[in-house]
Amino acid sequence: MNLIFMRHGEATDNVREVISDKEIYWSVLTEQGKASVLESLEGLPAVIDKIYVSPFPRTIQTAHYVFLKYPKTEVVIENRLHEINNGKYSGKKNNDDLDQTRIKQIQGDYFVRFGEYGENKFDIETRLCEFLYDVYTNNFCDNTILIVSHGSITSYMKRILNIKTPHIKTGKIEEFVHVDFHPLFEYMEVLEKVKDTKIKERVQLVRSLNIRESLKNNLIKMVKKEFNNIELSDYVFLNFINGLQSTNLKLIEPSHFEKGVILVCFYHNFECFAEKWINHYIDIGIRNFVLVDNHSTDCSTEILKKYSETVHISFWSIHENYDRYKMCGWKQQILEYYGVGQQYLMVDSDELFIYENYQNISFEDYLKKNPIPFIKSLMLDVYTNKKLFDGTLEDFKYVDRGTYKISTNVSYYEKLYGGPRYRVFGMCPSLQKIPFVSYTGNEIFIDQHYCYPWNLNKEARLCSYLLHYEFLFENRKNYCLCTEEKQHISQSDSISFFDKDISIPIDKIDFKF
Repeated sequence: MNLIFMRHGEATDNVREVISDKEIYWSVLTEQGKASVLESLEGLPAVIDKIYVSPFPRTIQTAHYVFLKYPKTEVVIENRLHEINNGKYSGKKNNDDLDQTRIKQIQGDYFVRFGEYGENKFDIETRLCEFLYDVYTNNFCDNTILIVSHGSITSYMKRILNIKTPHIKTGKIEEFVHVDFHPLFEYMEVLEKVKDTKIKERVQLVRSLNIRESLKNNLIKMVKKEFNNIELSDYVFLNFINGLQSTNLKLIEPSHFEKGVILVCFYHNFECFAEKWINHYIDIGIRNFVLVDNHSTDCSTEILKKYSETVHISFWSIHENYDRYKMCGWKQQILEYYGVGQQYLMVDSDELFIYENYQNISFEDYLKKNPIPFIKSLMLDVYTNKKLFDGTLEDFKYVDRGTYKISTNVSYYEKLYGGPRYRVFGMCPSLQKIPFVSYTGNEIFIDQHYCYPWNLNKEARLCSYLLHYEFLFENRKNYCLCTEEKQHISQSDSISFFDKDISIPIDKIDFKF
């Protein structure tokens, strides 16, 4: 089989040297790019049997000029030939982070990613191996195949086929006669060994855990199936496991629980909000609390202990540095301790869980009328009508209306984002959580914003909110730095989330999802 690799002509993203989702997907040929493509057409053979083309405008434009010369040739728009997904490098030029990723890949790291949600070497090479295998099996050995793609993608394919030539310049072609596909089969075996090694490492780690056998089996199933899931990187997985096996999680003051929902909360220095927080949950009928102190140095615990005569509170402590994924492991430990078959409400110390008519009906009664095993919440940032860090606790009574959005995500199912942080800072945090669960022992809470198996994120009903009082506790300096990066604002004192056309009082929230 003869292969001709053609790189698209010079395009706007090449000129700007931008790593951006918009540029990558919507970049088009420049006039010089069109000219270089037309010049390259003169060097193509008399007959091309099939054309495969990446699905982006600049490659389709390039292939269109080829098609005009070979109008009877079959053209296949092939999604696996798309440009490397660079995740969250939107709007940035080529930079050191990308270069460091490439260096690590060259050194043999198959799982380091181009950006937080970008591809890794295993992703890229797997899709390209699958594509080349289909080219090999779906064409005759004497066919001439033209592949129109991107410089980086073409370089990957040549390395897979053990064709060692320089990077193709924009708009140019390279032809290889009687290509030997055996290196492809060998490379597919390499990728399979990489996969097996990664799975083996994680499985061995899980097998060493001193946990319930069925939970261990569920973790093993997860790591086998999701070894390369973007949401389960080594950092996420290892920190979760560290939390799950931590021996520093201690029961300090146990309490006998009555039948009903068990609220689980980890807290650190929230004395200014503790009374409002626990009174809210007592008001909605929660009687069983598991409260875990993580390094508090203020009076949080003393405040909470005052309520021990009113409700049942088991006090725990964990003296380890906080990490969100490690905390998920701690949380799984708590659920394992109190057992399967229980109903748990898992909230943070800056969150108030609300549902329809929560002012008048207890959560237990709500569940009787709405027997839901998993409840999903949208986090609503709560703020004042003053400047960002101004106001007393009583002033925090506004939320956004109409600024929240939904995007799809294989793991999350639906990823909720938006709100005032998105509106003012351009930040895009995940805002969905599953705070209420009827724990069967099969659920793995490896992240605060979703759980495994993934289908639970789809099946959980979105029918509640978490009022999020983050700005009561947020460090002013950190937000100043954040606003400087996102909006070039040097002082946070001039910022307010309040907008008379968007902001509404908490008591005006509706529950129409």
